[in-house]
Amino acid sequence: MRALIALAGITAVAGCVAVVPIDRPSDYTAPSTLDSCAVDLPQDWKDELSRATTEVGPHEKVTVVAANENADVTLVKTTRNRTTELVLRDNHKRQQVMAVKDDGQLFGVEFDGRWVTFSTNTGPADSSATTYAWDSRNDGAPVRIGTESAVVQGGKAAWTDEKGVHVYDLAKKKDRIVGQGRKPVFVGGGVLWLQDGRFRSEGTLPEQLRNAEPSGDVAADGRTVVWVQGDSLFGWRDGWAQPREMAGIKDVPRTEGIVFPRVSGDFVSWQSESSYVTDIRSGATMHTSDGGYWLEVHGGALTRQGWQIAAAAPLAALSPLPKC
Repeated sequence: MRALIALAGITAVAGCVAVVPIDRPSDYTAPSTLDSCAVDLPQDWKDELSRATTEVGPHEKVTVVAANENADVTLVKTTRNRTTELVLRDNHKRQQVMAVKDDGQLFGVEFDGRWVTFSTNTGPADSSATTYAWDSRNDGAPVRIGTESAVVQGGKAAWTDEKGVHVYDLAKKKDRIVGQGRKPVFVGGGVLWLQDGRFRSEGTLPEQLRNAEPSGDVAADGRTVVWVQGDSLFGWRDGWAQPREMAGIKDVPRTEGIVFPRVSGDFVSWQSESSYVTDIRSGATMHTSDGGYWLEVHGGALTRQGWQIAAAAPLAALSPLPKC
């Protein structure tokens, strides 16, 4: 399968699969395979990212892995001296959430502005995963909630395992099984998931999603849901008469396809051997052709990874991508 190229670890847990994106070299890039509207990286995006750069020491790697809607609170993963730690940063404090030693992995970090969910294991060969939730308003320790990576929105976490699709109220510590399937996401106050190549929901599924045929990854930000369908990226939000094709790639043999989409507001980041960002409004996509410019959206931030570079610029400060 093409998508397997993009994975560092595929952890089978009770019939489910936990996927860990690979830790690509910091100067990694690849030729564009984009087969839709392509534009250059705007200068104001570069300027905003430069202003928001975090200093990184010569023997550490720092990655911004989550942010709140204003991009003034971030979750940062730092690796140095064989220790990887997850840290919350804002203008007033630096607070460690958890640390793992040696080959331990810390992945799947999600943040809804208050609650953080993330997963750990002991290394790439580990066939298990432990998922935690942490309340950023309190000083308590993370609490184990499951064995699969979760998504979080509005104080609720969702994940799947052999029992089904879980929706867990983090404040009340109450878990519900809402159906059978995989890849749950929160949209419009409810949860969607995939079953037999179709969207399912606990309540009434929006009419516009009934004929969708997702074949890969799915992501949502509470308002917009995006999914991979063949070599195209599709999306829908409430108020649209039908789903829209947002971007597509050429069917190039031995590539990984479109993987790991993330959506926030009017921007969608995704990967296909290197990184892309699509503007929902214009339908334009920019590809990071420069080494050291790996871009993703997290919450209200556009984040950059690179050699001794980590940055998180507010999405609200970025210009729209122009139409082709």
